[in-house]
Amino acid sequence: MALKTKTDLKDVFNGLSSVLFQNTPIDLSESTIAINPDYDLPVTVDTLNFTQDDPTINHYKVIGLEGDWTSSSTSGDVSLSFTVPTKQTDVLKLAYGNDAVTAKTGATMEGQTGVTYAGNVVTFSTHKVTGSIVLVDAEQKNLLILSNVSLWAKPLYENASTEPFALQFTGTIEATGKPDVAFLSKVNA
Repeated sequence: MALKTKTDLKDVFNGLSSVLFQNTPIDLSESTIAINPDYDLPVTVDTLNFTQDDPTINHYKVIGLEGDWTSSSTSGDVSLSFTVPTKQTDVLKLAYGNDAVTAKTGATMEGQTGVTYAGNVVTFSTHKVTGSIVLVDAEQKNLLILSNVSLWAKPLYENASTEPFALQFTGTIEATGKPDVAFLSKVNA
């Protein structure tokens, strides 16, 4: 095999134009991958993180040898997180489940004659969000698909004078015995 140069090896996924969420896992083992996203999430800039911890290396030593007799490893944990700055009903239901979000109308406040408020009441609960995330690169030519994601949400409202209420989603990719990640490039326009 001939030496692969840096130029030969350049195939990057860079920048981000959309973070799409699909309520079902995308089967990346199929010959034709069906992508049907349910949400184009408004993710706060620089909050998306997708990493895997270092593997745990297991060293096995024997008497009389300085180095490892053999070694093995366990894969590091996958972590995924992002922040969505909205209180929109569908995103609240995604985060906490349909039963945790109830529409309310006719709320009034003392001292405000003729004014009513409407919106949602939310029961913050531990709700596992499962599905797939599709990241679209800045040039909209490449996709990075994360399948079998499991996420949990929490509210964020830390800097009230400068940042809106948001939901932070944090989670992982759960093993299914099928591929977890796909890098796809547009082949025709």
